Amino acid sequence: MPRRTKEEAEQTRLLLLETALKLFAERGIARTSLKDVAAEAGLTHGALYWHFKNRTDLVAALYDECRFPIEDLFLDQLQSARQNALDSLGGFLEDWCRLILSDERLGQIWTVFHFHHRHDPELLALAPTIDEEHQAWLTLIGKMLKKARKQDQIPALSKGKRDPIPEAALALVVGIISCVKTSNNFSSKKSQIRAAVAGFLYGLESVKAA
Repeated sequence: MPRRTKEEAEQTRLLLLETALKLFAERGIARTSLKDVAAEAGLTHGALYWHFKNRTDLVAALYDECRFPIEDLFLDQLQSARQNALDSLGGFLEDWCRLILSDERLGQIWTVFHFHHRHDPELLALAPTIDEEHQAWLTLIGKMLKKARKQDQIPALSKGKRDPIPEAALALVVGIISCVKTSNNFSSKKSQIRAAVAGFLYGLESVKAA
């Protein structure tokens, strides 16, 4: 019986986290109270407080459960990057955008934690950790760019110069998702994503050609 109670408690905790993610994505953190989360989950306010001290505690626990699976996308492209790193970078960026736009839960994670909501006090507390996650994303993009330079697809970096392209690529992903997500036609979304990424890669190759 105690083991069953522990399992039920964990199920309740996960239900609260998933409910919070949904409401935070729809309304924003600041406009969602703990009472709202408990009511939407069909639980009492007290049940929520048994698991989480306050909204900051809830948001922190939610973030721990909601890391974006960027490394999986990177590994999917790693083999082909040995042949054509720039094409693999394009596939990586396209898959990134498509996943956020096609997977409801990942879209919610993106909206809550990675899309310009740093003014929320709960996210300010997590800012260093979120920044570390974003830096890890930039590092993966940088690895593909390093391969592209070895393959002489884009210009080499000047010694001691910081590479601006990873941040430009991340900004591209943010921009695509922001502009494309309102479309109801996923086929059209895929075409828009492909065109935007192709334009970005063409710009990188044009620099080399120039």
